[in-house]
Amino acid sequence: MSEQFAKIRSALERTRATSCWPKQAVDELCVGAEIRTYRDGERAMSAGDFVDAVWIVTDGAFLLSKLWKSGRRLVYSYLQPGQLTGVLPVFDGQPAAFDVTARGSATALIVQGSAIREIARAYPDVAFEIIGYLCRRTRVDYEALELYSMNSVRCRVAKVILWIARGQPRSADAEIVVDSKVSQEDLADIVSAARQSVNRELQRLIRDGILKQRYRTIVISDWDRLVRVAGEEEELSPVAHARLAPVSNHFFETTD
Repeated sequence: MSEQFAKIRSALERTRATSCWPKQAVDELCVGAEIRTYRDGERAMSAGDFVDAVWIVTDGAFLLSKLWKSGRRLVYSYLQPGQLTGVLPVFDGQPAAFDVTARGSATALIVQGSAIREIARAYPDVAFEIIGYLCRRTRVDYEALELYSMNSVRCRVAKVILWIARGQPRSADAEIVVDSKVSQEDLADIVSAARQSVNRELQRLIRDGILKQRYRTIVISDWDRLVRVAGEEEELSPVAHARLAPVSNHFFETTD
């Protein structure tokens, strides 16, 4: 087994969406797959591109976004290790919905769509795993609709910070440093609110002792209180709690 093949197989085994696939199916998926590193700001794909591959993040982070003609930007998601994109185009043949851009140096495992389709046809269990992944993503999208339409900016900010910070290690004093590659502008676009409104809520959380501000970095000093803020207007769903819970060391630090 080559070193490259071993790295690809290890990444697939640590990714929740492919971790339960039969060994033979994973071996078949490794054939033709490649690991690619992107520079900060480099685009892996653009909205409207016809792509036939799945990108699995293995290091760093990518933003999924779309820029409108008006100049407004929608940030759909912030992908971290263990998360993936490109599944829908692989199965429905439609173009990519978002720009996928590296935030800092980032690495992804690229798996060919034709290989995924053939494996799904040959292994019913794999097909059900893919359906399970799409169901999880659909529930996340449902909650995002509620987030934008029903939650205050305060709750939106709290939920998004929790989402970005999940899986990151805590320091000796139980603090968590939120990924510094997420700018305040990114955060405002993710929660779909004016930057001034987001800054106001961040300052409020800092005054409350829940967050700390360091140079270009947000630090969570009280995780439990931030969770309570996120649930002030509605209780966090079982899906949300499952996403925020620590994952097995076997997997990448974040889930799909």
